[in-house]
Amino acid sequence: MTARIDFRSDTVTTPSEGMRRAMADAEVGDAVYDEDPTTNRLESMTAELLGQEAGLFFPSATQANLAGIMAHCGRGDEYIVGQTAHAYRDEGGGAAVLGSIQPQPLPNEPDGIIDLEAITSAIKPDDFHNPITRL
Repeated sequence: MTARIDFRSDTVTTPSEGMRRAMADAEVGDAVYDEDPTTNRLESMTAELLGQEAGLFFPSATQANLAGIMAHCGRGDEYIVGQTAHAYRDEGGGAAVLGSIQPQPLPNEPDGIIDLEAITSAIKPDDFHNPITRL
């Protein structure tokens, strides 16, 4: 029988015994002071793998998505997003609740993309009555 891997969420699967052992044996330190060697190694390896200057570890995709949106938008700004996007449908409205960033949901095409004309049309004009479309 082939093992099933469930990729619906970063929280739906449980760690194997090997993963639990690796977590228990991991060298740890204070991440606030950049003294956690395991996290530092993971961030460095990821940055190198992706050809980036640095990497940043997030324990969940929800947290990573929120940080990404908040890095690009300020309070009162908006981001354009597909109506079926995980960051819009399945993350408790984090961008709106925690970032004060308004989503502008648009329909997704059958293949998941958003029509470029729809995106262009959704960008708000430069008018103080409107949120600024940032992302």
